[in-house]
Amino acid sequence: MECGTKIYREQLNHSSSITLKQKLAYIISHGHTARGALQTGLLKSLSFEHEVHIIVKNSSIDSLTHLRDEGIVVHSFSYDIGRNDKFRGILRSHIHQNIKTNPALWEKHLQRTRNKKYPLKNRLLNHGFFYLGAIIRSLPGGKKAFKHIEKDGYFKPYAEKLLKSINPDSIISTRPVDDMEMYLLEAARRLGIHRIFYILSWDNITSKGIFPVLGDSYLTWGPIMNEELSQYYNVNSRQTYLTGVTHFDVHAQVKSREIGYPNILDTIGLNPVKPFLFFTMSASYFAPNEIDIVEHLAQRVESNHFGEDMQFVIRPHMANLMADRSDLSWLERLKALNSNRVKVDFPDSDNSLLTWYMAKDDMIRLSSLLNLAKVCLNSGSTIAIEAIYLDKPVIITAFDTENWPFWSSARRLRTYVHLEKLFALSACRLVDSLDEMDTMIERYLQNPDLDSAERQNAIEQECYKNDGKATERFVENVSKIMQGL
Repeated sequence: MECGTKIYREQLNHSSSITLKQKLAYIISHGHTARGALQTGLLKSLSFEHEVHIIVKNSSIDSLTHLRDEGIVVHSFSYDIGRNDKFRGILRSHIHQNIKTNPALWEKHLQRTRNKKYPLKNRLLNHGFFYLGAIIRSLPGGKKAFKHIEKDGYFKPYAEKLLKSINPDSIISTRPVDDMEMYLLEAARRLGIHRIFYILSWDNITSKGIFPVLGDSYLTWGPIMNEELSQYYNVNSRQTYLTGVTHFDVHAQVKSREIGYPNILDTIGLNPVKPFLFFTMSASYFAPNEIDIVEHLAQRVESNHFGEDMQFVIRPHMANLMADRSDLSWLERLKALNSNRVKVDFPDSDNSLLTWYMAKDDMIRLSSLLNLAKVCLNSGSTIAIEAIYLDKPVIITAFDTENWPFWSSARRLRTYVHLEKLFALSACRLVDSLDEMDTMIERYLQNPDLDSAERQNAIEQECYKNDGKATERFVENVSKIMQGL
């Protein structure tokens, strides 16, 4: 294989030497990736210096054919996830690390083994994977042997065939734990293609398990991500390029009024000159009592607890609209909250491109609401970072209003590594109850600059900069990497 890799790499180098532009393959397997690539002008900017090829799932191909008009080549990737692939994916999480030391992974295991919505057979099977993984992990050479086996499992000849047909100098991956990306990355590794990682989200390194295939270069959100890459994968500083968050550039553009919905409150039926609180929801899987918290706040606003002018906007998560991801009984309760002072702003639920993809107009709409809000509330998702990016007071509502097992309680979110790091930066306030939440809202309303310095520091650590130029840095950093090949 090494000999074949060298020969193929020579072919790649020869091919790139006789073309005007080096070839760049970009995998788009997730909605957040699509937002960062499609809504920021990133692909078009990359195409000025490189021959850009994007690889997408078959189901997405029809939504992206317009990119061909911009000189971008679109490839569909058809793949199968067999039974062995599924089992290997679960088993590997138990072999590569002791998941008891990782709150996010341990909670997923407890869900799989204790939640009675899963068949007994499946729960027992997951118990078996846990103990089998522990045995293999403890055997001399057990983990090393499994690594060889899993690499063969991730190698798919059809992935190699596609990459050979594209003949790229580099390939960009944003979600290396995704099956589609694993297969392409393993093929790229065997073909000697330079692998550039731009990790999808701030929690992916600490909450998604060990990456099956590693990168050669890493574009990072900020210093915290650099530290995590060094800690978990021994990535050195020469391999990392501070970039920021491309799909956050829209927030900077809204804040500077380059784009936005200045009359957004008029549009949703609220008074545009009066203040409002903004609650961005999560799936009931993460925060089982969040609907109760939202109803409490709506009642408080209606009773003038936060002043006669205060209004309230509730933004459900896309998952709140999906039967397999949330409690759909919440929808009628949410609709019942609409009034002259309380509005529910449902997201665009069209996921025809990819799961979690948000249309650009809807993204601008969300950003406009964040930018205008007096206080933002959330149970701890990425939207908390987005509000901090805009220097908005943020309250984290990771608490319950009734008793739940810890593995299904909102309080478990507090133990996630990425959230613990955010809390340590003191850029937001974590509350324990409805009363404490009300009190914290009042404090922020009285002093909006409270924690502002901490918010700025948090952005520098998590996202590097909030200047709206992450897309520019992405292109510059990719060019540096490509020039060095």
